[in-house]
Order: sequence, then C-alpha cells, then structure tokens
Amino acid sequence: MPGEYIFRSLYARLASILVLIILTMGFVYGFITYSVTSDYLQETTQQFNRELAKKLVGERAIVVDGKINRQALKQTFHDYMTVNPNIEIYLLDLKGKVLSYSADPGIVKRESVSLEPIQSFFQGKLVPGDDPRSFTMKKAFSVTHVPTEEAPEGYLYIVLRGEEYDQVNQALQNNYVIQYSLYSLLISLGVGLLLGLLLFYTITRRVRNLSIAMRDFSDNGFSAYPDPKLLDKQHKDEIGYLARSFDVMAEHTIAQLSKLEEQDKLRRELVANISHDLRTPLASMLGYLETLTIKGESLDAQSREDYLKIVSQHGKRLSRLIDDLFELAKFDAKEITPKKEIFSFSEFIFDSIQKFQHRAKQGEIKLQLNCPREALLVNADIALIERFIDNLLANAFNYTQPGDMILVNVSQQGEEIQIRIRDTGCGISEKDLPKVFDRFYQADNKHRKGKHAGLGLAIVKRIVALHERQIIVNSTVGEGTEFCFSLLLVEQ
Repeated sequence: MPGEYIFRSLYARLASILVLIILTMGFVYGFITYSVTSDYLQETTQQFNRELAKKLVGERAIVVDGKINRQALKQTFHDYMTVNPNIEIYLLDLKGKVLSYSADPGIVKRESVSLEPIQSFFQGKLVPGDDPRSFTMKKAFSVTHVPTEEAPEGYLYIVLRGEEYDQVNQALQNNYVIQYSLYSLLISLGVGLLLGLLLFYTITRRVRNLSIAMRDFSDNGFSAYPDPKLLDKQHKDEIGYLARSFDVMAEHTIAQLSKLEEQDKLRRELVANISHDLRTPLASMLGYLETLTIKGESLDAQSREDYLKIVSQHGKRLSRLIDDLFELAKFDAKEITPKKEIFSFSEFIFDSIQKFQHRAKQGEIKLQLNCPREALLVNADIALIERFIDNLLANAFNYTQPGDMILVNVSQQGEEIQIRIRDTGCGISEKDLPKVFDRFYQADNKHRKGKHAGLGLAIVKRIVALHERQIIVNSTVGEGTEFCFSLLLVEQ
C-alpha cells in the first residue's frame, strides 16, 4: 500500500527522529532558561539590596548608644510586615539562632540558619542563604552586624523576596516561563522542522531515486539498463558510492545475462551439432547394413567388401566423436589432471611428425620439421601433449590442399621452447578467428577437407590451460594459419 510505504520510508523515519530531537531540545532549552532566569533574578536582587540591612539599622535607629533598640526593632518588624512584604527581617545571635522576626507567627520552621553564607557575604561573595521558612529553600539575603561590627551581639538578617512576594512572583514567573518556553519551542520546532525536512528530502530523494532505479531494473528482468537520471553518481558520499556500485553491478548483470543467453544459444547449437554428427554416420551405416541384409546375396564380393569398409569408416568416425565428447566433458568437469614427467621434447616431436608422414604423402602435402638435435627437456604430461600436437596437425591437414606445406618449427627462447605449427592452406577469416577454439565450431571454408565435429581445437585449448600456458593463433585468408605456444625448459 502506498500509505504504508510512506510511513515505512526512510524519509518518514528521519522526520520522526527530527521531531523527537527538536522536542527534546525544546524541553531542555525551557528547563535551562527557567533555571538560569531564576538564578539570575535572585543574584540581581541580592546585589541590588546588598546594603539594605546596614541602611535599615541606621535609618530605623535600631542601634542606639551601641545597644539594640528592641522597641525600634519591633516597630520595624511591624512596619515592613505591613508596608513592604517583599522582605522578611530576622534577628540572629552570633551562632545563627533566630531570636525574633517580622514574618507571620507559625511559618518560621528553622530555629537557626547557617553562618557560612553570612561569612561569605561579609567577604564579598554573594551566595544564597537559608530561608527560615523552609528546611530546603535558599534565598537572596542582606545582613549586617548588630549593634556594631566592632562589638557584635548578633546579625540583622533580611531575606529578600518574602513569602507573599514569592507567591505572586512565582505565578507571574511560571506564566512567563511557560509562555516564553512555549513560544521558543514552537518557533524552534517550526523552523528546525522545515529546514530538517527540506534537508532530509534532499538526501532521501537520491536514495528514493536509486530505489526506483533498482525496482525498474528488477521489473525489466535485469536486462534493461535503468534511467541514468535516477543514478546520482557525481557525489563522493556514501549514496554516490552506492549509485556507482549499482551502476557497475547493472552493467555486469546485463553482460552476464547476455553471456548466459549466448551460452544457452551455443548449448542448443551444441545439441543440434551433436545430434547431426551422430545421426549422419549412423544413418549411413544403417543404410549400408540394410542394403547388405536385403541384397547381400545378389551383391558381388567386391561390393560387399566396399559396403563393409564404408560401415567401418563411419563406425570409427562415430567412435572418435564419442571419445572426443567424453574427453571434452572430462576436461570441463576438471576430472583430468596432468601427470607431468620430464622428457625430451625434440625426440617426442620427431616421433609425432613421423606418424603423419604417410598422410602427408597421400595428400601430396609437404610436412617439414625444424628442431634442434640436442635434447630439450620439458616437464609436462606427455600423453596430453601428444594429443595436443596430433589435433593441431590434423587441423592443419583439414585446411590444406595438394602442394601446400605444413611447417613445424621448434626453437629455444631463453628458458622456454617455442613451438610453431604453420600451414600454407586457405587460412581463416578475421571474423572466424576468435571462435576457432569453440566446440563444434567449423569455419565456413570451401577448402575444408574431411568430416570432423570441430572438437579438436576445443580440446587443444583445455590442454594448454591445464599446463598453465597460452596458445596464440594468427591467420590470413589465402596465405595460411599459424598456432604458437611454448613450454618451460627443465635445467639439465
């Protein structure tokens, strides 16, 4: 469902996180603002009324002739309690014990206050002091020695912002802080949310486009390249790297699918070729055998012998084809591993060429070998190398005509021996050259002789790979073909 996708999308999750962060920041901001404002107002009040206690003693004649005027002090308590409830006045002894006060009876809970804030006050440090009306509350205060600083009997301790003031101020302050925090929160949330959503949209848009590209690529069966406009590859961040990686993956996937389709096509062609190469000689054999069965008595001895030779030739051809198929299957399944041994390649190549001399004479083709007489020792699988040479020579005979030449040249090149098998036959066209090692591939050439399945060079390629070597083929139409490979020499 589209709606469900929206709420599950990366953008929705990022937006939710952003809202949560902004709400948290707004709460923290409001709390800090409230705390700082309260401390600031208290410190300002204490600084502004620092000399209030000393002035009060002088103006109200609380000290007369070096003694505390109890009557004046009592009147001062009464007057300030009625006229200015903003402050509360306490008379303390030298140990901080509350002796008398201007507050309403029954609301004073402390019997004494701490002297540490009072001593700090006299030293010029402004810190909150104990509020006698509470066991926990701290208030701004002003204090002075009474009757004199030189001969103190106690302290006149004035708590600034008394109970009635606290009640009114607290109501106003709460209302102000709430409004201020609310306005700050709403503005911060609105601006931050808009900017954050815009920023997240910009980021998630690239991710969303990449997601669309991936979905389109999947819907198209991984065969059609996605719209390049959806891939933001120019950025150097993680999303750009992801887009570039997807781009490479898409190209690789398309190439692999194309290769698989080509392989599937080749597989079908392979089955068709195998069927054809098996069916043709088999049909011919059955035809001749049926003729022998039906007309055997009416045929002369020579005809019967010719028919049997033809059947034998087709049978051998079938046998060679089946052997090649099994051998190629073993190569593909990696069931064949080279059994290397040290042998003289010069002796080996002389023996291999000798096997083909009779065929060369019959076809009026000149077969020539150029090879040093000294022993050239190599470490290889002699049976596989023999099959390798036989297949290359047989291939050369298939594409040569009477009067052509097949030249096998062996030479030492540093720590290697280089073997070149060249013929002066019809050659292979440039378009056919890359496919000569494909199984069942036969170049379309009117000069090709014999009937072979096109497996010889495919086997050659696998033998070379087993020896961890390479084979190079060069050919020119009308001039001939050359196969070149090398083997490592063994130190004598």
